[in-house]
Amino acid sequence: MAQLIKLYDYISRYELDAYRYPSQFIRFKKKQWAKVYDAWKSNRFHTVMKVSEPEFTPFMDDGEKKSLLKKLKSKLSKEEPSIQTIKPLVQDAALDDDELQFQFTTVPKSENDLKLLFLDYIFRFQIRWASSTLREKSSVDKKVYRDRLLQYFMQRLPDHYLLLYKPVFLMKNAPVELDLIIIGTTEVYCLTVVEHLNETIYTGSKDKFWLARNGNDTKKILNPVISLNRTATVVQKVLSVGEADLPVKKIIVSRNGYIDYPFAPHDITLLDKRTYGQWFNRLRSSSAPLKHIQLKSAQVLLSHCLTNSFYRKEWNEQSSDEQHID
Repeated sequence: MAQLIKLYDYISRYELDAYRYPSQFIRFKKKQWAKVYDAWKSNRFHTVMKVSEPEFTPFMDDGEKKSLLKKLKSKLSKEEPSIQTIKPLVQDAALDDDELQFQFTTVPKSENDLKLLFLDYIFRFQIRWASSTLREKSSVDKKVYRDRLLQYFMQRLPDHYLLLYKPVFLMKNAPVELDLIIIGTTEVYCLTVVEHLNETIYTGSKDKFWLARNGNDTKKILNPVISLNRTATVVQKVLSVGEADLPVKKIIVSRNGYIDYPFAPHDITLLDKRTYGQWFNRLRSSSAPLKHIQLKSAQVLLSHCLTNSFYRKEWNEQSSDEQHID
């Protein structure tokens, strides 16, 4: 499952340490899968499995850690019983942000059903990681949990791919909204996705607009090359300044349509219904481990992202207490 390291302008713990969290996530996911698989095999799905989020410790001294852990443990002991009845997965968002639980609407009948439910759980869990740290969090739009394109790339790519989903970069003190960025072990892919109705034919050109034809209906859409070039230009510039030498590939994707652009720029790859599957399967079949240059590229890119967040309630309370003591 691809790792979501940046989502829009939400805060992400990967920003604090892009070298640590990718490998930690892989270990965490394997551990939790082992737990849930064991519970399923042992027919123990009559209770909700409690799963603690990995401890977050960077940039905190021992006094801060002890104070916060004491506060959290006190809060959890009052609010979280050890065993609860099964609740719908949609209620997961109401749980405390530092205590996660598996919540399945039904007991899976097969291992494949179990995997699908587990992937949905990890999808929601990753959105939390991509919108919070121990101290801060961002307000997540509910539509993010229903974003099929985001879910598609996250759930189908292996763990060693790092995904920035429509991130906002800060360039010369101005926010710049970009498209999808996937950091692989040997390349960085900048993707612009063009999708409307199935079997739509997109006629490309150098003009500001392309034509999208479906049956007898024809309409204009903004030239996707414009957005793609903006994304690739920012990524290439940031990586160059940060001395992260991964090649950047520019790709326009239409999974359910066809792209007709005979004189497309030579540095842009067009992937439509005829060619996309082969390319994507090649990415999925990769089993390479995380590489240092990949993590360095992630850290460099994240350091230029714009972040909007606010302090968690417990940190505001702690800050207020400290001011009162002073």
